[in-house]
Amino acid sequence: MDPVTRLVHLLALATYAGTTLALVAVFLPVVGAEDDPAVQRRLLARGLRPYNVLSVGALGVFVISGASAITDLKAMLGPHFAQLIWPLAGKLALSFALIMVGTYVSFGLAHRLVRAEQGRLPIDAAVQHGMVRRLRGGCLLALALVVWTTWVGIGLRRPLPAPPTPVATPAVPD
Repeated sequence: MDPVTRLVHLLALATYAGTTLALVAVFLPVVGAEDDPAVQRRLLARGLRPYNVLSVGALGVFVISGASAITDLKAMLGPHFAQLIWPLAGKLALSFALIMVGTYVSFGLAHRLVRAEQGRLPIDAAVQHGMVRRLRGGCLLALALVVWTTWVGIGLRRPLPAPPTPVATPAVPD
């Protein structure tokens, strides 16, 4: 992976991880301290709008920069790229799981809370509490996937074994 693509990839991952960690460690505990469900939903909507943009945008950049890196790696390694198929499949599976969990958190939960506030829908405190609980759990799962995916990605940076060199056979005199 060229240095610029690596930097973009790592910045996207850091942006996603940082915003998700801040959501779980700072924002949700503060919102949870509010007893009034209407005020709580208003606070959630104000904080989750920028989170949705940052998290989904960072995941998008993460995917595109990763795909670019795989394309470059395949071009560079040629037929030796096959040595990376299974380790790479593991990282891609983890990345896919991270994207699924991240988009569920952003679109399935956070966006619904924002739209409910914008549409001034009636508040059901029990439903809202359940959504916030799932939001927290989804964010924790996403953070675990970030760490696991990063760990597997670091393992992929180990040098590949050198391709076998052809053994020269001595010429047999006639």
